[in-house]
Amino acid sequence: MLSQKARYAIRAMQHLSDHYGQGLVPLADIAAAQNIPAKFLTVILSEFTRFGLVESQRGRDGGYRLALPPVDISYGDLVRLTRGSLALVPCASRFAHETCKNCLPEEECRTRALMLQVRDRVAELLDGIRLSDPIDPAVVEIAGGG
Repeated sequence: MLSQKARYAIRAMQHLSDHYGQGLVPLADIAAAQNIPAKFLTVILSEFTRFGLVESQRGRDGGYRLALPPVDISYGDLVRLTRGSLALVPCASRFAHETCKNCLPEEECRTRALMLQVRDRVAELLDGIRLSDPIDPAVVEIAGGG
């Protein structure tokens, strides 16, 4: 499940993407439009500034803007930067792997094998969708017919 921080981060970056090329966006405008507490938003955007995804400028005319074109930022990037991994269990993480406690040896664990497949499909999907891609909240497609 996505953390609240990851959801706020995605919404903030979508907002900055919507205003790409239009100059700096004040923090208060992002917070109000996306219903994100300003203090929490400051932390998120500061982290994204350190990661090189966002540029900031202080002062009366300050604000934030994307440091990269929206086409160069995937949703997979955003989730990894805020959550640390796309995997649902630590043993299925490709970059932050940890052995699970109280589990079977990894080479015998069918749950891990399943979660690796889930992680790979989620990564493929999220890495393939860019901030520049239109997303219509009124159109929801359920893959797999579940």
